[in-house]
Amino acid sequence: MRTRWRTAAFGVLLAALLVGTAACGSAPAAKSEAGTTSEAAKAPIRIGFVVSQTGNAGSLGQPEANTVELYKDQLSEIDGHPVEWLVVDDGSDPTQAVVAVKRLIEEDKVAAVVCCTISPSAAAIVDTVQSAQLPGISLAASAAVVTPASAHRWMFKTPQNDALMIDILTDYMASHGVKKLAFIGFDDDYGQGGKKALESIAPSKGITIVDEESFKRTDTDATPQVTKMAAAKPDAFIIWAIPPGADVAEKNIKDLGLTQPVYQSHGVANANFIQLGGAAVEGTILPAGKLLVAAQLPDSDPQKAVLLKYKETYEAKYGAGTANTFGGHAYDAMYILAAAIDRALKAGADPADLPAFRAALRDAIEATHDFVGISGIFNYSPDDHHGLDHRAATVVTIQGGTWTLAP
Repeated sequence: MRTRWRTAAFGVLLAALLVGTAACGSAPAAKSEAGTTSEAAKAPIRIGFVVSQTGNAGSLGQPEANTVELYKDQLSEIDGHPVEWLVVDDGSDPTQAVVAVKRLIEEDKVAAVVCCTISPSAAAIVDTVQSAQLPGISLAASAAVVTPASAHRWMFKTPQNDALMIDILTDYMASHGVKKLAFIGFDDDYGQGGKKALESIAPSKGITIVDEESFKRTDTDATPQVTKMAAAKPDAFIIWAIPPGADVAEKNIKDLGLTQPVYQSHGVANANFIQLGGAAVEGTILPAGKLLVAAQLPDSDPQKAVLLKYKETYEAKYGAGTANTFGGHAYDAMYILAAAIDRALKAGADPADLPAFRAALRDAIEATHDFVGISGIFNYSPDDHHGLDHRAATVVTIQGGTWTLAP
């Protein structure tokens, strides 16, 4: 399925971007009146979004597509140039993601690509983006798509890295007496990325990984793997997956009568996980972006106002409780791009000269500084295309079928 969202009028006001954002990360200036005839003649700027609206990652990708729909009109014109947001569904399939990205680059002549919802797809499109020399922003967590930055010059990302989340989570585990940990994750880039980060970080916190297992995204039962994990007598279990799948492994743990704490990755931070897991996921502990617990944050948190505004806006259209961190990743990508487009245009870049404009836009994205978003406060640099630090997440738990700050 493919949807093309185009500019309705060139003079649409741009919304105020974010509260407390520094000048380098600020939104394009809002227009006070409709553009002139000369402004209307300016070259359009096209941005491609490839997300998983369908397939096994649909519960993650649909909020991303919803977010583009929600904010596209507010970002439909920058400095007199109409901006078109083109959205394509990759069906949660890395092959389809590559095809979609190539079509957006070669046929639609986009200035940048935002792709993809899941790590296997994001990894699959890196070579295409690098070869075409246009900016790519990943909505998937894998650090491999931007690390090292010197070898991924054209790629950036908005979600928190696995290593950042595991660092935060293992601090929490260590403070709660976890010394022996059993791991199970997807047998793909996402699961392997989590395992690699855990192996690197856990020993420094005094945590030993006593067993490592894997399962497929399509598996409906992981009892054999969970049984092996239990035999290692861990203090806790950790699952590195997304729903559906993440809930399967946790249900198997509970079905075997195991009572150790269960930790999950930030990939389950949406309502779909709670709906699928039901009572079995009560008490689950995970690292997550702050959106899930925005109202519980202190007023001094610089993200709080931004998070609450996004949640209010999203849920006004899509329903109470529907806002989640995955839609937030798309929001961040849109507004980081909008601010970078504005800076590139003001520096003299011409969208009619597409190769030069893509290069200028890449440089402008890399210059993003103190950008207060949904996923965190972004500071990209030539050495860091991830841009987030420990302020980007907290530890949450599921209590009474909803999210709360972990004690």
